[in-house]
Formats: sequence, C-alpha cells, structure tokens
Amino acid sequence: MNAIQAAYYKRLMSLIEKVRRDIDLVIIPLIEKYEEQYATSMDGVTFDGWGDSISDAINLILDKYRNGFYKSLVNDIASQFVTSALAYADRKNKRSFGIDVYQNSPKIRQYLEAATAQNSQLIQSIPEQYLNQVSNIVLGNMRAGLRSSEIISQLTEQYGITKRRAKFIARDQTAKVNGEISKQRQIDAGYEYFQWIDAHDDRVRHRHKVIATTKTPYGTGVYRWDDLPLSEKGERIQPGSDYNCRCIAKPMSTSKVEKHMKGSK
Repeated sequence: MNAIQAAYYKRLMSLIEKVRRDIDLVIIPLIEKYEEQYATSMDGVTFDGWGDSISDAINLILDKYRNGFYKSLVNDIASQFVTSALAYADRKNKRSFGIDVYQNSPKIRQYLEAATAQNSQLIQSIPEQYLNQVSNIVLGNMRAGLRSSEIISQLTEQYGITKRRAKFIARDQTAKVNGEISKQRQIDAGYEYFQWIDAHDDRVRHRHKVIATTKTPYGTGVYRWDDLPLSEKGERIQPGSDYNCRCIAKPMSTSKVEKHMKGSK
C-alpha cells in the first residue's frame, strides 16, 4: 500500500467510523429497547411500530450523509485524493522514466475532473450501502425474532465488510488514476509505445502475465497506446485499468521500437 492509497483509505475509514458511531448511538439502543416486543411477537407481526421507529432512525442517518457538511466532505476527500495521485504519478514518472511535464494538457484536466466526480460517487456510496445493509440486517432479524446480541454481532460483521470495500476502493482507484495519468503524461511527452511490466509475483493474473511476455511486432510486452491489449473479457486494457491491477507502463521511444522492428525482419 503506497502513501496515496494509505491516506485515501484512512479518510474513507474516518467516514465509516462516523457512520458506525451513529449506528452505535442510535440504532443499537432501539434494537435493545424493542427486544422484548419483537422477540415475543407472533409470526413476525409488528404490534407497537418498532419497525417504523427503526426505519425512521436509519433514514435520518442516511439524510445526514447525503447533505450539507458531509456532502462537502465527500467532495473534499475525492479532490484531495486525485490531486495527491497526480503529484505522486508525476514524481514517479520523472524519477523512473525522466518524464517531466510542467503543464497539464486539456486531456489531463478533463480526466482529473472525471476522476474526482467518479470518486465522489464511490465515496458517497459507502455510507449509503453500509446503512442499507444495516437496515436489512436489523429489520429482517427483528421480524425473525433474533436476540439483540445476535443482531449486533451481524452488524459487526457488516462493519468488517464495509471496511474491506473501502480498502478495495482505495487500492483500485489508486491504481486506475495512477495508470491513466501515466498514460496521458507519456502521450503528452511524445511516447506512442509502452512496455507492459507486471509485478513479478504470484498474485499477477495469468492474462496480465501473458500480456507482459507476449512478443509483439514492437518488442516483448510492447504495445501502442492507441492499440491496447485485450483482457479476458475481450476489453481493451492498460496497466492499472483492470481491477486490482499493479502493473505499470514503461515508456518506449519510437526510435527504439523502430530499431527492434528492423532487426526482427
């Protein structure tokens, strides 16, 4: 986990912890309050409106994370992540490949705006999905007559699932944004070709290993940015664009590629 991914995950977890505190402070006391009523109800019949009380409480928490301060917080997290990812990718490209682009091209600016919007949506979906699952767990199990301790145990499991989803988003988006920025920086610097470099470990997907070792007309694992290799599903992919991809794109000069092509004739 690099520094950008770690910082992003930390901020996502801060948001998740806020939601969890609201669940602990509002929802769990209601489960315990109504336990005697729902645990003794017949055939799941709701006698005293506890279902409405739970639903209203969850909806109030949901509204909290859809408006005002938290909406601004979501946009701030997304913007800071994309800005940090740009700086990280530029440092890495300069250090590793000598690429130094001082001005953002229109395509870079457009991509950064799109990436910020996409990550805002992903971040916003975290409390919404979390609370929707909490609603299903609580109402479904209260109607089934489960004890409050069992319901609370399931809420703890859902918290873990939400944490893992946040970790996946941080890892996946860091790779995707870094890969797309690297691609555009290389194209802006005049590189038409790149070499697909995998992570050289057992976690590399078979298809990515094949892409990295295939002898193309341009060299081993070398491709044109305008003619990308295909995924298992037949979709065009580049390093970092596939889910959880850790591969990188090494820029290849046109002269080096042309020399290879002449030598292979």
